[in-house]
Amino acid sequence: MKRKLFATLGMIAVLIAARAACAADRMRLVSIPLDMPLDDSKALDDQALEGLYQGDYGTSMAHNVGGYLGDNVKSSGIVDSPYSHIDTVLKDGRKLQLWFSSADDGRATFGIRLETPYIEKPTRDCKQAIAEIESAWGKPDLEFTPPDGQGAQQIEVFVDRTMPRDRVATVMARLPRAGSLSPGDMNHFWESDLRDYARILGDEFRGAIAIVNNQKGKLVGEQILLIDLIRAKTVFNLSGSK
Repeated sequence: MKRKLFATLGMIAVLIAARAACAADRMRLVSIPLDMPLDDSKALDDQALEGLYQGDYGTSMAHNVGGYLGDNVKSSGIVDSPYSHIDTVLKDGRKLQLWFSSADDGRATFGIRLETPYIEKPTRDCKQAIAEIESAWGKPDLEFTPPDGQGAQQIEVFVDRTMPRDRVATVMARLPRAGSLSPGDMNHFWESDLRDYARILGDEFRGAIAIVNNQKGKLVGEQILLIDLIRAKTVFNLSGSK
């Protein structure tokens, strides 16, 4: 009887540890991970979206880029058409968007986008900003500088290693090398849409994209995204990109 009890307790402990590890391993942008349900009754790893907005889970999340929400939120609102998304403005002027999949897919985040608008008087070192991204997500799997940018823009792409191994392998095999990208794709990557990402990175891509702009070594603007293109297909047709 004691052996069965200890075995049961051991299994529970393993499950709790695995769930905690999963939560800790997720890539996050301003504390929000992919797969987060819009409905707070369907929490992800014991975390709810409202709790993340309220700052209920602290400010020590691994693999997080962009800080946290909580007291940093200036305004936020949900829009249900043409698909469910949340627009948030942070007190420092940055803009956060959360994009949710279809109702049949559980309305979970397939896209998280953080934009730092143009900074007229930049003070932050651009290399430091890139180092902070890489310290959270590791070295990029693809990086390039658009040829027309004359070094003013750096783009980094990170594959989500928490995916099942077969999907990681598929995404990595489809991911282009920087040398194979056309000048047009590199120069216009900053204004690409989801269909372009599907064409360039592969329609099963899941991971992060960082577009960092600098002037004389100082950060003047930034776009960072977490996206899951398979989930995106539940609300968008990603075929037929230019």
